[in-house]
Amino acid sequence: HRDLHSFPTRRSSDLTFAVSAGVVDRAALIIGKTVYTESEVEDEARLTDFEAGKPLDLSAAARKQAANQLVDRELLRQEMSATGFQPPTVDANTLLRSFRQQHYSSEAQYREALTRYGVTEDELKQRLDWEVTLLRFTDQRFKPLVALSDPDTANRSETSAQSAAAAV
Repeated sequence: HRDLHSFPTRRSSDLTFAVSAGVVDRAALIIGKTVYTESEVEDEARLTDFEAGKPLDLSAAARKQAANQLVDRELLRQEMSATGFQPPTVDANTLLRSFRQQHYSSEAQYREALTRYGVTEDELKQRLDWEVTLLRFTDQRFKPLVALSDPDTANRSETSAQSAAAAV
């Protein structure tokens, strides 16, 4: 099992700004002690569009949506940590191969898309790994605590749920 800190994140104490070289990556958002730079927000937008097969959109609205995704991800990391969730061991190469086969008809097409979107294979692997971790976490976190094995109990529960839905 890996720990939750193996997923990409930045801590304010870890940031180094290359001011003397003339390159500064501004902090775009801070969540607790985690700082995300403008380039990390842009990377999130690039990965989202790449994965969805959408045209690359780096507009202010797209960057705002990407920043919101990073906030959600950080809050989920904190929830995972607070609940003692153990991330699953995942073969990132298998995930990558599956993604590539589902979305691209050739290796050349896949490589061209990576270049066009400015996404690296490592970034994509980390993203796919995170998605599997998130699915496992939500499955574990929100699965029913009690299995309804008695048919009468299951029917009463279903009837109650239908009544509640009809009342809304």
